Amino acid sequence: MKMNRIAKIISLAMVLVLTVFCFAGCGSDASDDVKYVKDKGTLIIGITEFAPMDYKENPSDSEWIGFDADMAKAFAESLGVKAEFIIIEWDNKSIELDNKSIDCVWNGMTISDKVKKSMDVSNAYCKNAQVVVVPSSKAADYQTVDSIKSLNFAAEAESAGLEQLKELGCKYTEVGTQTDALMEVSAGTSD
Repeated sequence: MKMNRIAKIISLAMVLVLTVFCFAGCGSDASDDVKYVKDKGTLIIGITEFAPMDYKENPSDSEWIGFDADMAKAFAESLGVKAEFIIIEWDNKSIELDNKSIDCVWNGMTISDKVKKSMDVSNAYCKNAQVVVVPSSKAADYQTVDSIKSLNFAAEAESAGLEQLKELGCKYTEVGTQTDALMEVSAGTSD
């Protein structure tokens, strides 16, 4: 019980730091964005479904849970508005923000120069790294950057992972979500 209380306090502290992040793409200063969201009564949050950040325990559940979902709900509550989650196509996140079909992206996003050019972002609140996922039976064979260059990758469109693959000159297929990329590896259609 004590740990749960500490987690809530830490989450609320982190939420306060994320205010600028939540109103990325609204096109004006943060106070105008806060007023806009409060007037609507709803903070519309663009996400992709990916545990442990944003997911549902059961597909038939209506409630989103996870690290980012819980923080977003706490932030919306601090504003006195309801949190509404919308699954977005990741490569359309900037368009969604610009069109105001969402108020923010709250989704374990890697902060890159490309992202900073298209939206305002908060300070990082968790360490995010790019990893290569291969079948466990092959993991020992791919421990260096040079060793992975012969692989055919599946990577989420507009993701930091895709950008890294492009920089390294690796072969890749763009897919819609991280889950799709994992399914490609599981099916053997990507390495």
